[in-house]
Amino acid sequence: MGKKKVASIKEKKHLELVASLGCLICQQPAICHHIRNLGDNKGNVGVGKRSSHYHTIPLCRDHHVGSFSIHNTKRQFEAMYGTEAELLHKTLNEIKQLEESNNLFNFYAEEK
Repeated sequence: MGKKKVASIKEKKHLELVASLGCLICQQPAICHHIRNLGDNKGNVGVGKRSSHYHTIPLCRDHHVGSFSIHNTKRQFEAMYGTEAELLHKTLNEIKQLEESNNLFNFYAEEK
């Protein structure tokens, strides 16, 4: 197994932002799941390796490693909620919307 990747400051901020979104499935407090497959049929990340800190989705503990989770029942989980690539796309869209809202808020706050 390879060494665990140490996150840079920028990566840590991204991971915190992803986790702050809450679980994509149930909106409970979340941890970051590093996705293994970007949906490009390349297999992307092998067993014992971790994808980029930017390829993460927010899942609560139950949906991450529980009895019905992305790790333990992946096919059923993805059939019900979408593939890892689809969930990553949803996560990135939520981050984009959050950043746009923050920019708009800051714009109006500066006008006062």
